[in-house]
Amino acid sequence: MQSLFDFAHLDPSCDPPEEYVAAFELLAAFWCELRAFRSACPQDAFLAGFTAHLETELVVAALVLAVQVEVLTAR
Repeated sequence: MQSLFDFAHLDPSCDPPEEYVAAFELLAAFWCELRAFRSACPQDAFLAGFTAHLETELVVAALVLAVQVEVLTAR
């Protein structure tokens, strides 16, 4: 999962709060670990379904966080 903050911009005052950047980085780390775990256990149907569910939850969490960042930086 690529960070939403890997871009150059002209106005540093539009940067999201550091806590939100840290939260995105944490979600990205979870994503990488989860993908690695899923690749290590492809034969187990339960674990495949469970990790797929967790991936969905991580995507939803990242979307909610992204919307919140948009709300905070749109002021």
